[in-house]
Amino acid sequence: MKCSRRWMLTGLGLGGPALAGCRSSLVRRGVERRIERRLESLVGPADRYRVRILKTRDSELVLGRAHHVEIEGYNIFARRQVRVEALRMRLFDLVYEGGEPYFVSLRHSDLEIQITEQALNDYLDTYHARYSPEVRLNGDRVYVHMVYNFLGAPTTLRANGRFYVQEGTRLVFDAEAADVSFINTPGFGEKFIEDRVNPLLDLKHIEFPAHLESVEIRDGRIRARGTAHILPDIHS
Repeated sequence: MKCSRRWMLTGLGLGGPALAGCRSSLVRRGVERRIERRLESLVGPADRYRVRILKTRDSELVLGRAHHVEIEGYNIFARRQVRVEALRMRLFDLVYEGGEPYFVSLRHSDLEIQITEQALNDYLDTYHARYSPEVRLNGDRVYVHMVYNFLGAPTTLRANGRFYVQEGTRLVFDAEAADVSFINTPGFGEKFIEDRVNPLLDLKHIEFPAHLESVEIRDGRIRARGTAHILPDIHS
């Protein structure tokens, strides 16, 4: 039975409980859709966002309170600078205001983002092109090669190692072995490459609202976990 039919039955004294369910569904879905639209400006346009509000009464939603919000996003063009294949986020005790809505505060959050090897290389090719760095992910290892102009000749340099998170926003390459033909001193080749490619990704630079805590390589993808970094003054 559709909501419009339930409204009609209420006038005949037949639809009280049904109407209550209808109203709850309308209020909740309305707020979920508004948050989905807000994510486009806060995070970036996506193929799809999906928002679910849990454990929250309608009266609290009307006042701008949501106890538990689960968010999924797919193929997000984060701040229109890097492609995020998937995003999963949980917000707890979210406070919001206005029709957009603007996020005012939250008690706690969990965040996971997934970025493909191709998406990272597309980002590097556009925004980090001086040494033409390219990344390859294999198992839990990161392989980087770059081109450096040595004595007027383009020279390919290679290194492999791992990623780590620096200051919550920077994805940094930690070289463990390097092939730099013009440097023979142990350890200097690794540092030479690190200094020229890092950070491979800086979320602060692209104003992506996240604070990362860990990163791992799985199935040829970067999976980073942390929290949503939502501030009261984030407005479009």
